[in-house]
Amino acid sequence: KETTWENIDSEISLKINSMKQSNGSVRFLTGTITSPTIKKLIREFLAQFSDGKHIVYDALSVSAILDAHEKTHSERILPHYRFDKAEVIVSFDADFLGTWISPVEFTAQYSAGRTLQQENTSEKKSPKFSYHAQFESNVSLTGSNADKRIAVAPDEQFSLLHCLAALLSQKANTNNPFGECEPTRCDSTLKDIAERLWNKRGAGLVVCGVNNLDMQIVVNFINNLLGNYGATLDIQQPSYQRQGNDRALAMLQQEINDGKISGLFISGCNPVYDTPNGDAFGKSLKNISLVVSFAERVDETSSFAHYVCPDHHSLESWNDAEIFDGVYTMTQPTIQPFGNTRALSESISNWSGAKLSAYAILRNYWQSNIFPQQKKFTLFQSLWDATVEKGFFDAEKKSEKNFSFDTNGCNQTNTTVSQLSENDLRLVLYPTIALLDGRHAHNPWLQELPDPVTKIVWDNYASISSSTAERFKIEEGTILNITSDDGKEILALPAHIQPGLNKNTVAIALGYGRKGTERFTNIGPEWLEAKPTVNPGSVVGKNAAKFLQFENSQLKFSGRKVSLTSTGEIYTLASTQIHHSLSVPENVAPSGENRREIIQETSLEEFSMNPAAGSFAKTPPITMWNDDHKYTGHHWGMAIDLTACTGCSACVISCQAENNTPSVGKDEVFRNRELTWLRIDRYYEENNDEIKVAHQPMMCQHCGNAPCETVCPVLATVHSSEGLNQQVYNRCVGTRYCANNCPYKVRRFNWFEYEHGDAMHKLVLNPDVTVRERGVMEKCTMCVQRIQEGKILAKKEGRILNDGEIQPACQQSCPANAIVFGDMNDKQSKIASIMKDPRYYRALEEIGVQPAVGYLTLVHDRENNEGEKHNG
Repeated sequence: KETTWENIDSEISLKINSMKQSNGSVRFLTGTITSPTIKKLIREFLAQFSDGKHIVYDALSVSAILDAHEKTHSERILPHYRFDKAEVIVSFDADFLGTWISPVEFTAQYSAGRTLQQENTSEKKSPKFSYHAQFESNVSLTGSNADKRIAVAPDEQFSLLHCLAALLSQKANTNNPFGECEPTRCDSTLKDIAERLWNKRGAGLVVCGVNNLDMQIVVNFINNLLGNYGATLDIQQPSYQRQGNDRALAMLQQEINDGKISGLFISGCNPVYDTPNGDAFGKSLKNISLVVSFAERVDETSSFAHYVCPDHHSLESWNDAEIFDGVYTMTQPTIQPFGNTRALSESISNWSGAKLSAYAILRNYWQSNIFPQQKKFTLFQSLWDATVEKGFFDAEKKSEKNFSFDTNGCNQTNTTVSQLSENDLRLVLYPTIALLDGRHAHNPWLQELPDPVTKIVWDNYASISSSTAERFKIEEGTILNITSDDGKEILALPAHIQPGLNKNTVAIALGYGRKGTERFTNIGPEWLEAKPTVNPGSVVGKNAAKFLQFENSQLKFSGRKVSLTSTGEIYTLASTQIHHSLSVPENVAPSGENRREIIQETSLEEFSMNPAAGSFAKTPPITMWNDDHKYTGHHWGMAIDLTACTGCSACVISCQAENNTPSVGKDEVFRNRELTWLRIDRYYEENNDEIKVAHQPMMCQHCGNAPCETVCPVLATVHSSEGLNQQVYNRCVGTRYCANNCPYKVRRFNWFEYEHGDAMHKLVLNPDVTVRERGVMEKCTMCVQRIQEGKILAKKEGRILNDGEIQPACQQSCPANAIVFGDMNDKQSKIASIMKDPRYYRALEEIGVQPAVGYLTLVHDRENNEGEKHNG
């Protein structure tokens, strides 16, 4: 029930004093905390008790990586991975471009290591282009971008790693501590990868996303053998982004079950929802006399707490972080708190008797701990002001530690691999880029974001391969009962037939089935045929965390044996994949040319010999239009590098946030009525359960000869003097002629009035962008509000507009730097330079609409015969 902070502080302080006197055991359970200030506060708070411990766990655990380094390097650390320095990348089930550890950072690094654009210099340099091989069971975003993707069962990955270690040991003429591998595993693909890694010693990187200690020790051995430590893996300045300890979590659960814990404080985690036997964990909390949660809402765990003391949102409070050793960042409040919340640091301070503000706590810590680490500033205030202004502070490097690889750690591994029969099915539990471990499940933007691979929204499902579907006679949407090997866990989910999935794998996304998502029941519009996004009383999707296990005190996400049983019922999954797909008719190409594909693709070898490889001849199309569009000022254009684009969809969400695009609900998406202005088209070809994938962002192309403009009876869509295809909402009467005439299928019709009911909902809206009413067409505007703002600022300051000064939301949010926007009339601009690149082309250029958006040919480091074209 609702109370006041005064009452809560008084009651919790009394119980804390009681636990001190009774020598009670107190635990502070959190997710990874990167703030050194908060960690110090927690240590000081727990020091009041005779038995106080801070337990850290991550729902998306990489605990095995830290534990493996404790065995091989004598310190429990997470390396700082440097994909930009790697020339050969080999990943075993690590979705580092999607969900693994730090995907935004890794995407930027990955893109930096695969650059093809030639600078305007007389010296011709070879392109910098890493080779990427991906072994995985599910089809991940990272796997879809790999040069070589190998679909393997979860059980097979350890034996493949084992063989890779053996092959490299032979080349190094050194002892292999893991013994002989199974010769049948060492096929030509694995031998080729071993050869590439050996030839790039010190410039290779092997990563593994499986939370298994034995596998991670083998990975450490391989990276050490290749000399990758200190080059592509930095352990002198390790990462603090994942600090969870699965063993400590398992011990805590046992202590609670045994009734040994008197007080439990929970922050930044939801163990009742996302740990093995979470329901039982929730019931066991009743054995504790004081349970305090700092959750933002009454979730699965906080509903068992005696007190819920909601922490501020990160935009509402002062705080800091140390993401990498010695690199500190500062966060400051940008908005007033929406609710009756309080910073975690202030709550701890109050119960410790200090009663300081978050600002004072932060300053005191920096003055006592950060200021002495540096010599650049003589006054603390100077350090503080500089850090607040810049947002970060890079402390002087500490003396390097002398890490040495301990081979004895390798001798403790268990190399026994369970045998997989032909018909056995293994479960893979994975996070999606939108919801991760469920922390974003209450955000409708992210629920409605199409998965980059499956393109499904508002549900999770059981993905199976085409061959498995054929074997079990399962069709898309068939509800399956997935049963664990011991028969204790059963989950009913619709089937999704996923090309490229390993035939022995059943893949289910985590992060669904969250308490509170029942509020999305009526998120769509109310009309006669409307269907609810969520059935009344239900939540979005199902929680698959019940299949998690502790194996050797570590969270196991993949490899559990399961069985499938079809119920015969069909469930409707809403997918956007075929709503707006583009395909090119055979007879559209100009006379004498082959059909021009939507996505131009080539191999690195072909590109090296001919930078224009994979692209069609650049000949002006024949047109009946008069060239009457003369752009004497700015002429805005955009280019997207398909080699850099990973399909992560950050641009899709940023466009939605910037331009007040509503979420329409599952039923409307199913009716092809999603309103997102920017989409990512995913194309792939399947051959014997193997796929080749390509991603292409698609938005309004702002055509010079725009087909939409000629058919609008009320001149609602017109061309600006700066080359933008504009939409005048007040004129639009909703004929939808323009949408029918758009070859790119990028115009959206707003079927309904979408409510913006409460004040918080309205605060989400961008005040610089019109909120559209029902019955109008809408589409990408190239963020015209940002264009106007940039022009006005330059005029106010009496100067010309600088190239790159204006960035649309999609460009600003792209971690791969795949999008470039600018003035095509400015010959010194980056966009003008890119338009001269031999890889530059325009989609459907042959129909003569003169789009202002272009693409750069997709290049993979594949063999020549693997560079097929991707059709619609």
